[in-house]
Amino acid sequence: MNRCTASLPLVVLLVGILSAGAAEEAAAPGTLYDKVIAAKTVRVGVSPDSPPFGVKRGKTFQGFDIDIAEAVFHGMDIENIEYVPVTSEQRIPYLREGKVDVVIASMTQTREREAQVDFSVPYFQDGESLLVAAASPVKTYQDLAGVQVGVEAGTTAITYLKQVAPEAKIVEYPDASALRKALEDGTETVISTDLLLLIGMRKLCKTPADFRIAGQRFTTEPYALAVPQDQSKWRNAINHALLAIWEDGTWQKSANTWFGPGAPYEHRITFGMVPYPK
Repeated sequence: MNRCTASLPLVVLLVGILSAGAAEEAAAPGTLYDKVIAAKTVRVGVSPDSPPFGVKRGKTFQGFDIDIAEAVFHGMDIENIEYVPVTSEQRIPYLREGKVDVVIASMTQTREREAQVDFSVPYFQDGESLLVAAASPVKTYQDLAGVQVGVEAGTTAITYLKQVAPEAKIVEYPDASALRKALEDGTETVISTDLLLLIGMRKLCKTPADFRIAGQRFTTEPYALAVPQDQSKWRNAINHALLAIWEDGTWQKSANTWFGPGAPYEHRITFGMVPYPK
């Protein structure tokens, strides 16, 4: 029997396998960027109870994060933005499970979180502080030894409090609303999260004068948009859109609306984005 003839079935089999592989590759779904752009719809995870960054009012969402999301995604010609409420603890699972395409919810970029999701360039910066009952003796984080401190589950407050106040007793709450209510009803006399979020919580209290900020920020928290891992085309597009709204003044306009003189959450903002060359 001719050797060449004998090897034909093997050749045919290999060609069949390669053809099937090529067909499968051609039929494979596109990247997340391609899907979002084709659908002109993006699902965005946002906080529903964390002013001034994200809060749900009736059927709509408002806040600095919402402004940034609108500017970024409309700037990418994405017509429909579907806001999905997430707690801090849900942010990463929702991304990994494909329930949202991106998260913008006052989320701190950390090296530990980068093991699970990818981040855009930072678009804001805040820092951890304390909100306490007016009569509390706590003045700074240095006074927390043996003190019970309420925090929201899934936040960096847990990690940093263990570092700066290892003798504090940390109690976790499922979301920002539950944390604020614990302070209001006296379950907690001290709670911790980022300063501007604490200012927002204090404003939501029925009697804000009963509570005060204790001490200055004791951490640095860069906020970034989180996206699923290995979606660099999607992340890069978001980065380019973020830099564009910084350069054209849209970012500053929104910041002035929320934090500028006479704004609802007036506060000195020193953050500055550093655009890289086009």
